[in-house]
Amino acid sequence: MDKEWEEFQKAMRQINTISEAIVAEEDEEGRLDRQIGEIDEQMECFRRVEQLRDRQEIRKYQLKETMRQTITQTKEDEDIDSNDEGELQDLLSQDWRAKGTIL
Repeated sequence: MDKEWEEFQKAMRQINTISEAIVAEEDEEGRLDRQIGEIDEQMECFRRVEQLRDRQEIRKYQLKETMRQTITQTKEDEDIDSNDEGELQDLLSQDWRAKGTIL
């Protein structure tokens, strides 16, 4: 009877060892699956960050271009206005009698 009891206990230890190994393997697989999921999520977030950075750079470039064009247009308008004012001032400062109009 003692021999049967010892064999039973030995078999139970083996079964417990196998069971613990299976549980440990399943835990490891679950942990790896979670880590892979987290890594995938981080990669997706990083991709979104890169897209937002690209959009930000495009917007900065567009803003600089718009500002440059606005400044250029403003300078051109000022030049035209100052030329027109100069011509008007010249015209007004001339003596119409000195033009030599023949009557």
